[in-house]
Amino acid sequence: MHAAVVTGILPLGTAVVAALTFRQRPSSAFWLCALAGCALVIAFAWFESGGHWSRADLWLGLAMLSSSVGYVAGARISTEVPAQQVICWVLVTSLPLTLPVALLNWPSHPVEWSAWGGFAYVSVFSMWLGFFAWYRGLAIGGTVRVSQVQLVQPFLALLMAVPVLGEPLKTSTVAFALAVVAIVLIGKRMPTQ
Repeated sequence: MHAAVVTGILPLGTAVVAALTFRQRPSSAFWLCALAGCALVIAFAWFESGGHWSRADLWLGLAMLSSSVGYVAGARISTEVPAQQVICWVLVTSLPLTLPVALLNWPSHPVEWSAWGGFAYVSVFSMWLGFFAWYRGLAIGGTVRVSQVQLVQPFLALLMAVPVLGEPLKTSTVAFALAVVAIVLIGKRMPTQ
């Protein structure tokens, strides 16, 4: 749950980077909705984690900044090149960095097939095919506005944990999720120039 801070701040970071990059000027009402949504997700993460922050939060913040810049760059290129080509080229060009890091961190003991299956699923569907739609959506719908959809991501993950992992569904999760969805829908209707 603590990592939900990243997904809570990421939409706001992406909107800020996109507004600066594309020279868009979202309305004050849009920024209020973006800040309110971000605050709700952070409050939820704070509440669920027992109200403490750690040094790892600095790394989470840096990951948020990196992801925001990457999303905006991918969206910008996707206006000229098909989104599936954008993410494929990103993966190919990052291979000289990611392959040595993967080899240095290779597990020293056998890993269960279920773990490899989960890794393969996340790699293929979430981190490759998912970006076909994500970059295309950012390019078509406007990066500033579409970025706010990510506010719902931590709650969708929690809701999927109910049938997949058998975790209990808490009233607080549903309440926060509904509040965030309402703010995203309101913010989506705010003007952007």
